[in-house]
Amino acid sequence: MAEEAPGPLIWTLPEPPGRPTTSLSRAGILRAALTIADAEGAPALTMRRVAAAVGASTPMSLYRYVGSKDGLVDLMIDAVYGEIPLPDEPAAHWRSGLESLARDTWAVLLRHLWFGELVHTRPPLGPNALRYFDFRFAMLETLGRTADELSLITGAVDGHLFGAALQLAHERRMRMRVGLHTDDQLAAAARPFVEPILAEGNYPAFARWFQGRTGAGPAEPVEWTLACILDGLTIRLGLPE
Repeated sequence: MAEEAPGPLIWTLPEPPGRPTTSLSRAGILRAALTIADAEGAPALTMRRVAAAVGASTPMSLYRYVGSKDGLVDLMIDAVYGEIPLPDEPAAHWRSGLESLARDTWAVLLRHLWFGELVHTRPPLGPNALRYFDFRFAMLETLGRTADELSLITGAVDGHLFGAALQLAHERRMRMRVGLHTDDQLAAAARPFVEPILAEGNYPAFARWFQGRTGAGPAEPVEWTLACILDGLTIRLGLPE
């Protein structure tokens, strides 16, 4: 069966008249969708679930307000960008500014891990996303680099943050499915599978790594990797330190 053609961007569809304080409004539908996705992840986000949450008689009732599920995803993606705080002025130094913005972005993504699953399914062209991109490019323009080089810089940072969110989203879903809510529970569940592999002796380097782990490491692995990426970009592109 052929896939349904993507719907138009929500920003091209005027919101129907109504009282925005009611649940059956664009804002009310968005709030319900965010609540569902935050709690259960992207797979739980269906028009039927959202309709039930806002008290709509049928999922079709929502289409008058958001056009399609694509339109709802547009709103959700832009809402997340809108939560990321932007300074009044870009930082004087490109790296400190980009690092600070990335940390603030990650703090928001931790509240919305589904973002990593949905961000690339729709063009992020809402007003909040565009303000975010405009601020970031204005900050990096001082480097005097081409648009393609700026795309490489921002793409590296976004790929890291979105990928980390995606990984955590899938891990959280697995933990919820099997009831392993703590790291100790996960380690105990994995032990019966790992110990026979170690005992076989066929993978000595893996065994040395597994048995040599102490749990020591950076308190914030995502920030540690971000710093490594920025170190590499600085050297690779010859950027000012």
